[in-house]
Amino acid sequence: MNHIWRWAIVCGFLAMNISGPSFADVRLDKSALETLIKGNTVEGRNIKWKTTYRMYFDPTGRFWRIDSRYNKEKGEWHVEKNGTLRMSGRKVNYRKVKQRSGGGYDVYGDRGTVIWTIDKVTPGNPYHLGPNF
Repeated sequence: MNHIWRWAIVCGFLAMNISGPSFADVRLDKSALETLIKGNTVEGRNIKWKTTYRMYFDPTGRFWRIDSRYNKEKGEWHVEKNGTLRMSGRKVNYRKVKQRSGGGYDVYGDRGTVIWTIDKVTPGNPYHLGPNF
């Protein structure tokens, strides 16, 4: 019976090491985040509201968002020196963006939980999100 416990401990140790830092999500720095969103449209999911969304990040620092329930939001965006995304719309929010090891990105709220995802990035503004949408 001892050998079974030893085997279980070794397997657990190997599993922790295999799924460790080499496969961890990576937080984007200022340059990477700006390259990802500036002048592009991102699409993803809002976790809390169980909706999908489209958001255009204009190079001038403005954004426009619409979700699958036709809720609209507009505001200003800026990437801080530490890579935090500052968005001011209805209120000012600071978001951390991490690239998922399996593809896509997770956007974290103030409490450190994923609040929305970025699953697709399209160059430009194909959905014509903007001041008159």
